[in-house]
Amino acid sequence: MELKSKIAEAAEIVIRTHGLAKATTKEIARTAGCSEGSLYNHFKSKDDLYLHILRGQLKNFMQTLMSLKDLIGKDTVRSNLEKVARAGLADYYQSMPLISSIFSEPGLLAQHREGFTARNEGPHRANEAVESYLLEEQRIGRVSEFVKPRSAADMLLGSCYQYAFQLNFLGRPLSDEEQDEYVHRVLDTLFAGIGND
Repeated sequence: MELKSKIAEAAEIVIRTHGLAKATTKEIARTAGCSEGSLYNHFKSKDDLYLHILRGQLKNFMQTLMSLKDLIGKDTVRSNLEKVARAGLADYYQSMPLISSIFSEPGLLAQHREGFTARNEGPHRANEAVESYLLEEQRIGRVSEFVKPRSAADMLLGSCYQYAFQLNFLGRPLSDEEQDEYVHRVLDTLFAGIGND
């Protein structure tokens, strides 16, 4: 494993164990098995390191969202949204402690916002991707014309995010069984009004 990845992995462990405010570069370097100076060969600051970790937290979810455009008209709308819900719930659950810690650091949050703006990214892009997918499925008649695609996207992703928050808060693991049950329950409710397939 290259040193940059090793440092990022160590930083994630330290942040999860001690929290962002108490995660020192000295402790990160010790956990990574390198010198403190080595951190600065790969990252400008502890904040830069944190943002690097945070950007990598939702990779599976982002890949699933990017694949939606290739699923238009294929399989069922429900099975396609099930993939989104599973990936979203899993990545939200895993990343929740890191995502939440950014709100305790106003400067870091501002830096993160600036980076998102510069890259034309942000949490709202996930909802827009699901909305765009549903609009296309609606256009070809696989989603009811009465459905508001953005509201359906907000309900699906918002419920996954909120459930991930609850599980983290309560200290409960996200088991495969729990994930299956939750995703099916949400989609049963959503599809009571969403669609034609």
